[in-house]
Amino acid sequence: MNRLTLRFTRALAGALMLASAGAAHAQAPNTAQPTVQRDTLNARRLRVSLLTFGPGTPVFERFGHNALRIADPITALDVSWNWGMFSFDEPNFLGRFLSGDTRYWVAGYETVPLLAYYQENDRQTVEQELNLSGAQKLALLKFVRWNELEENKYYRYDYFLDNCSTRVRDALDQVLGGALKRAWTDSLSEHSFRSEALRLTEGVPASRLGIDIALGPRADKRMTAWEEMYVPMRLRDRLRGIMVSDGVGGMVKLVASEKVIFPAARAVEAPAPQAFPGMYVAVALGVLVALALLGGVAFMSALRGRWPATQRVSRRAIAVLSALWYAVTGLVGTAVLFMELFSAHVFWFGNWNVLLLTPLGLVAAWIVPRALTSGRGAAAARWVAGLCGACALIALAVSMSGVTGQSTGAVSLAFAPTTIYLALLVSALTLIRPAQA
Repeated sequence: MNRLTLRFTRALAGALMLASAGAAHAQAPNTAQPTVQRDTLNARRLRVSLLTFGPGTPVFERFGHNALRIADPITALDVSWNWGMFSFDEPNFLGRFLSGDTRYWVAGYETVPLLAYYQENDRQTVEQELNLSGAQKLALLKFVRWNELEENKYYRYDYFLDNCSTRVRDALDQVLGGALKRAWTDSLSEHSFRSEALRLTEGVPASRLGIDIALGPRADKRMTAWEEMYVPMRLRDRLRGIMVSDGVGGMVKLVASEKVIFPAARAVEAPAPQAFPGMYVAVALGVLVALALLGGVAFMSALRGRWPATQRVSRRAIAVLSALWYAVTGLVGTAVLFMELFSAHVFWFGNWNVLLLTPLGLVAAWIVPRALTSGRGAAAARWVAGLCGACALIALAVSMSGVTGQSTGAVSLAFAPTTIYLALLVSALTLIRPAQA
């Protein structure tokens, strides 16, 4: 979800690098109930806080970030652990990311330069000091120290189910004896995985469109409050309402105090995603309007048998636009199909956008332009354009009906009309002989 940039890494070259829990063969220590009273007494002076960093500018920073801060005034320990470390320089990073084999790890940084980094990048920073017992604080410190071992440090990142924020949630839940999971597992959120992802990518239209196309129906199920914690800011907000045992029969708030360390100047998070943002309007109308105007000119010119030069120019322009449209939608549809077949990202499965953006577009991108400009392969062009249009029509109908549970309405309205219109236009123009030079 987030990473510290190379520049920051160099600036903190002397900071302690720790590692994350994630190796399947390793067994985490039992941190829930420390048994040595001496350790419990020594641990009371520890301060444990949740640091939450608001959205940044690059798309991978749009979802916020968080870290666990543990400080000891006697030993001068003040380190913040985060589970969001990754490297673009790892071999085959993109391929591994797409296939669901992305490797992340945990790292601990000295807190003061860490906070300075986020302030420099205008990221809101909120600190919540947690009301943990000495035993729980010590348990948490033991856990992150265990995480720094080389054999434990990597984990297979899953954007929704196992990311930097869910790792923080799970670490806290472990030392609290499962209190967070009990409170949140049966409590339904008002949001879905998709709605949160789209909300946080408002203002980055291309990224938002890509996310909306890539996610299948599983992303549209209503999350529990436990699942909602994949967003760091949601974890921060939910912790405010949690009560925990005070150890003597009473209950206290888990968040002992909260303060804004740095208030960012950037715009706040969008409260909800737009239903049909400007990028979708541009996709829906841009090519469609141009094709409608050019198609009208070419069709009328052919019917009247006049303006042959105008007809040729119109046909060539339509051929170029159709080639671009089919090539782009075909490539995207091929990527969607690839994810269906070969990726471990379960939220990309069962994606009906493979019909809307059919891989058949790649065939149409070659056949249709030739038929429009020279008349060659006219019958094949009508068939392939018709199939693409039929697929788009089915995808639009399925989306409007809601039977699949996949929220594809906005994407369908953006792409389906142009593909359907192209099917009709190609059929009409290829039944008329192109004007001769």
